[in-house]
Amino acid sequence: MAEHAADLTEIVDRHGRQFRTVGDMAYEVIREGIRSGVFQPGERLRQDALATQIGVSRIPVRSALMKLESEGLITFEPYRGAIVNTLTPDAAREIYEIRKVLEAHALRNAMTAMTPERLARLEQLAAELNEVEVAEEFLQRRAEFYHELYDEKRQPRLVAMIDRLREEVGRFSIEHNLNYTRPPGDRDHALLLGFLQTDDADGATAWLHAHLDKVLERLLTRLAHEYPVQ
Repeated sequence: MAEHAADLTEIVDRHGRQFRTVGDMAYEVIREGIRSGVFQPGERLRQDALATQIGVSRIPVRSALMKLESEGLITFEPYRGAIVNTLTPDAAREIYEIRKVLEAHALRNAMTAMTPERLARLEQLAAELNEVEVAEEFLQRRAEFYHELYDEKRQPRLVAMIDRLREEVGRFSIEHNLNYTRPPGDRDHALLLGFLQTDDADGATAWLHAHLDKVLERLLTRLAHEYPVQ
């Protein structure tokens, strides 16, 4: 893991002093290292090396790894320790089936409390999202759109659960530079706004399910190259 020292130091320096505790710092640095591909799927994360490279003791590193395991980003394996999870086709299918249930529920709940101000904000976010070309920026802008869409202030736990599931596939997309959306200027998030404007919950839910099915299909196509049928 010595080869990761410079990358982790850059993450720490970039975030500056925004961390409230050393535990927060250890968690955010390791999490970003996994998301950005510094740590590859299947790679072993050694606690001693991480503590040295981040500049903390082993205790916050251990706590950070346990939290990351609960979020599905790593797994503790016997005799090997913490291993960065690999996204398999079966795991992707399961994730998207769960997302369809949770996100449809979140969307219907959020629509019952839709306001003109939130709708205007969603229109702005959809327009901005439509022009993004960089994968990492797209994922950040997309999260902002869906947090607003699902009314995160009213449904914080539900949105957090959805975020954790999205995180598991978002990391794979960045690592493989996967264009799982349409090109800039030709994305379909704005199509959802018509259903919101007419308070059509059934139409909005149908759009959401179709959208998630389409993203999953593109993801499975890419994963087929990682896990070819024997």
